[in-house]
Amino acid sequence: MATVDLKQHVEGALRSNYDRLVKDLKAIPAEKQGECPGGCTRSALNLVAECAMLNGFIAGYLTGANTPRPSAEERTAFLASFDSEEKTLAYLEQETNKLIETVRGLEETTLGDEMPFFNRTLTKFAVAEFPAIHMSYHDGQLNYLQTLHGDAEVHW
Repeated sequence: MATVDLKQHVEGALRSNYDRLVKDLKAIPAEKQGECPGGCTRSALNLVAECAMLNGFIAGYLTGANTPRPSAEERTAFLASFDSEEKTLAYLEQETNKLIETVRGLEETTLGDEMPFFNRTLTKFAVAEFPAIHMSYHDGQLNYLQTLHGDAEVHW
């Protein structure tokens, strides 16, 4: 019977969701990436920057870094500082690579260990996999923003 390498699974999920996020952000015209259609959506740049921020946070969390969560005001100001595709994608790449390296360094035997995570308890594997799910969720929002801008194509 074949075995599943859990760290490779997480890395693959992180890479594939990262790739889709990049392709979908690039498919939105640069002049539209900072817009908030309807006045109440978040911008494409904001969504992608949040994914990067969470990836870095989880990398630190998995290694035991005691990184405090920023206040809502600090978070809003930080995410607003990502005002271009280049700056936002560089941050996403940096933090995703940091997370992948962290996952590679995890001890296989500890992936089933439980740890507190946002007011619940998850296995270390589930925490490591969470950013891939988070990127997928926000990629769906990017896809919707694309349709609001008149683009119904799938770009990956």
